[in-house]
Parts: sequence; C-alpha cells; structure tokens
Amino acid sequence: LLSRPPILYTTALATLGAFAWQATASFLPTFLEVGGGLSTALAAALFSLYFVVHGGTQPLTGSLSDRIGRDAAVTLTMAVGVVGYGLLVVGTRDGAGVVPVIAGVVLVGLAMSWGAPLQSRFMDLLSDAERGAGFGLVRTVYMVFGASGSVVVGAVSDLAGWPVAFGLLAAVMALGLAALLANRLLGGAY
Repeated sequence: LLSRPPILYTTALATLGAFAWQATASFLPTFLEVGGGLSTALAAALFSLYFVVHGGTQPLTGSLSDRIGRDAAVTLTMAVGVVGYGLLVVGTRDGAGVVPVIAGVVLVGLAMSWGAPLQSRFMDLLSDAERGAGFGLVRTVYMVFGASGSVVVGAVSDLAGWPVAFGLLAAVMALGLAALLANRLLGGAY
C-alpha cells in the first residue's frame, strides 16, 4: 500500500502535520509561559483556546475540502500554520503584546485541522476493500513518525531555546506547503 506514490505522498504530508500537532499539544503552554513570559493562567487559557479552535474548525476544513478539493484545503491549513507559528514566535518577544500571540494560537488551531481534509484524501485513494486495514496502516505510520515531534521540539528547545523550537514548527508546515505547491505545479501527480 505504501509503495503507491499517492499513498506515500499523503502519508508524508500527514506525518508533517502529526509532528506539528504532537509538539504543539506537548509544549504550547510551556512555550507560552517559559518562552513567552505569559502567566500560567493565560498560557492555560490560550491552550484551551487552541483546542476549541482546533476542534471547531475540523468540520469546516472537511466541508471546505468537499467544495474546493482535498489538496486546496490542506494547502490552506499548512499556509495558516506557517503564519500562526510565525506569529507565536514573533508575538512572544518582549514588547510584542498579547494580540499577536492570541492570533497565532487561533491560526495554529485552524492549521491543526489538516487532518479532516487529509484523512478524506486517504479515503479517496483507498478502495472499499482497503479502507479498514489500509487506513489503519497509514494512520499508524504517520502517527508513529509524527510522535517524534515532542522529542525533537523538546530537544531543540533545550539546545537553542523556545523561539527556535517553535520556529521549527513553522518550517515543518512550510515543508508541507512546499510539497503541496510542488505537486500542484506538477499537475497533481500525487
């Protein structure tokens, strides 16, 4: 199954998304508090906001993918992720204020709804006979590799600081965005 280029490509995109999701779920409050100097209460409230936006936008991005296409919707989430993580890094600098941080949290929450259109893309690629075991396989693969997000971002924060660690998440989303745009330029071959 993973030897089919469209399945492998979709699994790679999902791995990038899962990497960012796992790291965000693990470290967003710590990043906001330790890296950004926000109070524990505000960091916790913004973490809750992240999950509210993430949960609330999944049906929207899934529905959007039904209208404009799976790849277009995933491209939107990846692009929003680049901006959102960028705002978090810039917004947590001294004197930037809380508004860019709130905007970054909202955008990252939206970005992490990549799963709805991307998982639908898997369903489009799998036959009826493959959907159960096939989706289980690709989901296991991307979740296992995506789980490294916590380890990598934690290690980067120890070595280079929180801004670099969350900047890495912007870069991961940018890599996904670049892959989607390249595929589009190639006529959607994958």
